[in-house]
Amino acid sequence: MKISIIGGGPAGLYSACALKKARPSAQIDVYEVLNESSTSFGLGYTLQQLNTTLLSRLDPDFLASLFPETPSPLITEALFKTNFEARTLKFSDGFSVTRANLMRYLRDLALSKNINIIERKVEEHELDTLRKSSDLLIGADGGNSVVRKKYAKQLKASSYTAKTRHSWFINETSQKRTEACFYSFKAPEGVVMLTSYPLSDYKQVVIIEMSDQCANSGKFKDKTPQQCEDYLSEILSQNGDLISLKSADLPWYAFKMNTTQKLAYKNVTLIGDAATALHFCTGQGVTSAFTMAYTLSQCIERNTSIMNALAHYDKAMEMMYRAPIEKSFANINWFENIDTYFENTPKEQWLELFLQKSLFKKCA
Repeated sequence: MKISIIGGGPAGLYSACALKKARPSAQIDVYEVLNESSTSFGLGYTLQQLNTTLLSRLDPDFLASLFPETPSPLITEALFKTNFEARTLKFSDGFSVTRANLMRYLRDLALSKNINIIERKVEEHELDTLRKSSDLLIGADGGNSVVRKKYAKQLKASSYTAKTRHSWFINETSQKRTEACFYSFKAPEGVVMLTSYPLSDYKQVVIIEMSDQCANSGKFKDKTPQQCEDYLSEILSQNGDLISLKSADLPWYAFKMNTTQKLAYKNVTLIGDAATALHFCTGQGVTSAFTMAYTLSQCIERNTSIMNALAHYDKAMEMMYRAPIEKSFANINWFENIDTYFENTPKEQWLELFLQKSLFKKCA
């Protein structure tokens, strides 16, 4: 069996390792532009219980290999804050890992299993030829997948670009912080949202998000993330925090929500953000990629026919992701209109409003 995987990020490399375990004799080629995945946007991931379970199924010693030095703190709680209130809730146990560490680990694991990593960009016009020469062609090349684009009509793919802006930062201060943090702080321009996960006791990876309306107002208007560091730190240092943000030297991004009605066309399928990109507030990005890859590997292992395996994979994923997709769209809608919600709600109710965001299906 010959399997060709486009994309050498976490989705592609985990897929390759899972499929190699399912079909040890398979020839698996992963096509990846040199350094593209290791340098692409995003600083890291949170590996909660399902992620660690899926990693352990490929490699029981994954934890030691993933953290060659000191592991990140075990996350057991989530801290929610607004300008005036704070509340700590339970959080599914997990660890934060930098993108570089996860990529290094998965790449080393793939190479140890004799998986071929080919450092070459595959163009759209090459895909039909590659599909015909492979038993299975997998698009694991992210939100802007060339495989998704090529077979968009057959897979009934669609995308929605959120009316929000986000970027990545690092926060490192003398304040110990080992919780996952979710903040919504009202500023004159609108509501600034922070999502952070600890890399160490005193260092966190941070995602800052705001509505387009907020991003195009006041001190944020026409400013890069780097130019907003001090002002964002000032806003988010209210209510008892030490915040000193440093930009990851990345621009502001608009989140693109990908969905597909089908995950199989002939011997082609998609995995991870190429198939379904869930908003990062759901905390399911890498979980989604690993789950899809592991499920596909099980379908391949249990079916001699690729067509039957892909049909089972398609059906399983449709049932599994129906609810998360609805939740992601609801959260995007909520974030797009967060300024209005906060403006029309008494400040003593802001935290409760924030905690109940998944209940908002449509803009008020």
